[in-house]
Amino acid sequence: MQAVEFISKAHDGVVDLPREYQDWNGKPVRVILLEEISGAKTIDQTAAANVWAKTSGAWQGEPLVREPQGEYERRPELK
Repeated sequence: MQAVEFISKAHDGVVDLPREYQDWNGKPVRVILLEEISGAKTIDQTAAANVWAKTSGAWQGEPLVREPQGEYERRPELK
């Protein structure tokens, strides 16, 4: 089986094949339709948002304390 990806518009229940695949006419194919939604979040963005929503405020241990950071090391400037 060969996987091919292209973008087309459906009209009257028909999706046109690009010219380079016209010789596939009449051959059995497996079709997966994915609707393009403009402005939709990607899966990664959605997954990241879900992680923050699920874990926000979930710490049940002692209160977290930020320790002093100390002095910043002074370094010579680059020339």
